Amino acid sequence: MHSFLHRLPGLCLLVAVACGSEQKPTAPDAKVPEKTAAAATTPPADNKVKVVEGANPTEDRYALKIEPVEGKVGQENTVLVKVVPKAPWHMNLDFPTSLAVAGPGDVKLAKGDQNKADAIKLNEESAEFGVKFTTEAAGDKAFTGKFKFAVCQDEACSPVTEELNFRVAVK
Repeated sequence: MHSFLHRLPGLCLLVAVACGSEQKPTAPDAKVPEKTAAAATTPPADNKVKVVEGANPTEDRYALKIEPVEGKVGQENTVLVKVVPKAPWHMNLDFPTSLAVAGPGDVKLAKGDQNKADAIKLNEESAEFGVKFTTEAAGDKAFTGKFKFAVCQDEACSPVTEELNFRVAVK
């Protein structure tokens, strides 16, 4: 028994360290799940097309996906902005879901402000919008915006405003 008790402080320390790793970051730039996907939606330096997840990988209500494209000068390009609730959550179809996006001055958006009627898909499983744009100049195009939606489960609903910040490489 003495041998076991002798090892107990080390075991407690190990358990405390392991449990401590699950705490949320306390850094000043730590993001609250409902606030922003800005930092996570910037594509890598090599500008390859990829799916970008929402800002907080521990978000347990939904996943935000932005699928940037490699755009082409003089053609209509589309970026998909999609939210997929995680079980037991589902989209609230009664909420005034909307997407507002702005681009740089040399980008012409087909429609910067979109509502439920403009959605490519809007049902209990997901909400998906297409951001269509054209430009006559090559280069990285930075977009910003707000995606407003609500997810619900049996006990509660949760309205969300995601701040968007993403780039599209236009060639």
